[in-house]
Amino acid sequence: MNLISFCRRLCAALLLVALFSACSEEAKPLLQVGEKATPFSLEMLGGGARRLEDYAGKGLVITFMSSWCPCSNNSMPLLEQASVAHKSDQIAFLLVGIQDSRKKFDKFTKKWNVPFDAGYDKGDRIAKDYGVSAPPTTFFIDRNGIVKRAFYGDISVKPEEFRQWVKEVL
Repeated sequence: MNLISFCRRLCAALLLVALFSACSEEAKPLLQVGEKATPFSLEMLGGGARRLEDYAGKGLVITFMSSWCPCSNNSMPLLEQASVAHKSDQIAFLLVGIQDSRKKFDKFTKKWNVPFDAGYDKGDRIAKDYGVSAPPTTFFIDRNGIVKRAFYGDISVKPEEFRQWVKEVL
């Protein structure tokens, strides 16, 4: 089998997986700009839990990630830089582990020395409520709990836009 034939078969297989994932009864459409963020309770890696209400009055950047995902790994430095740059501002960053084991996601956060809240979404229930089917997916939520932006993919390919979107929810 040559490389082109292999790539075609791989693409066909990935397309089928994506279609079956999208057809799941539990799947919801991606939370849309202008909608109110869906309430949640997230088990934090360091213990305890965080709820959406805990971030009331602040901007919030929520990113759903997985340790195995190259785009999640590429996005981490930009998220880390933004969280440090806005440490004293009225904005919070939240990392939500999906499609991963808790152990692997915990290892991922330690590898990156994540300087902001990180939790594990057991059973991907929060991801399902937000309509997230693949990592990384990032939501920018304003102080009133309204979704201002939603971005799917490697955020590091749009660093200027990312910085602007963060400022929009401050």
